[in-house]
Amino acid sequence: MSALFLLGWAIAIVLVVLGAYALVAPHPLARQYGVSAEGHAAAGFVRATGIRDIAVGVVLGAAAYFHAVALLVVIAAAGIAVSIVDFWIVWHHGHRRLHPAHGVHAAGVVAFVLILAMALFAIGR
Repeated sequence: MSALFLLGWAIAIVLVVLGAYALVAPHPLARQYGVSAEGHAAAGFVRATGIRDIAVGVVLGAAAYFHAVALLVVIAAAGIAVSIVDFWIVWHHGHRRLHPAHGVHAAGVVAFVLILAMALFAIGR
């Protein structure tokens, strides 16, 4: 199996685990995300992002399983956009100085850029 599909699987697993964590422990995850979410209503938004992460992880895992390189390009582009927006949310609503959560979201950008680059390289062969 090529590195592209292994990386796709690894990121898919991380996203599904992260999404499951959001469902069972939304308040601690919100603090790790970089934005405090206290109260019952705020937990609903954190759980919604958890469902988003699970859905993206399942689709990413399926694309890696079926070796759907073109779909990996689309998922990676969407993942880059989501990660950048997540970074912006933490910057704007949580911490205007560097915070460990910024690194998590920046790592998401890097991971999806790697998938995108590897997928485009695979298409170009």
